[in-house]
Amino acid sequence: MIFRQKILLLFLLLTVVLTGSLSVFATPPATPPKLNPGLATIQTPDGFTIFAELAITPDQRTKGLMYRTRLAPDRGMLFTFAEPGYWTFWMKNTKMALDILWLDEKGTIVHIQHTAPICTRQDNLCPRYRSITPAVSVLELGPGQAETLNLTKGKKLKIELP
Repeated sequence: MIFRQKILLLFLLLTVVLTGSLSVFATPPATPPKLNPGLATIQTPDGFTIFAELAITPDQRTKGLMYRTRLAPDRGMLFTFAEPGYWTFWMKNTKMALDILWLDEKGTIVHIQHTAPICTRQDNLCPRYRSITPAVSVLELGPGQAETLNLTKGKKLKIELP
């Protein structure tokens, strides 16, 4: 009986030792989840970070920020396109004014529409806004945010997609 207990104790001790030493070779813990999964991270030249929802599909682009009444200072919506174009935006059903920034493939601001006003028309005759230079993405921010963040034509934004 004592022999059997010694064997069991030796087995347990060996298991603990082996498990402890093998843990060094175990896979590292998973990378912690991103703080804002699904959001693009946009860095301004002055170091401010904007977290932007993505509008990639036609449905997402059509809806945009419609019906929203508020946008936090560090939030926005980034519309991305496969190739450069003269992308047109309007404010139909948008319940807050917006700054609209058109960006080239390097993230350089090529055009800004400051504080585009809401449009309360029920028909499809709301004013349309577009860049005079081709763009591959468009960033919408809260009203006055481009000026607050010192974003002007020619400034480059660093964009990291999720």
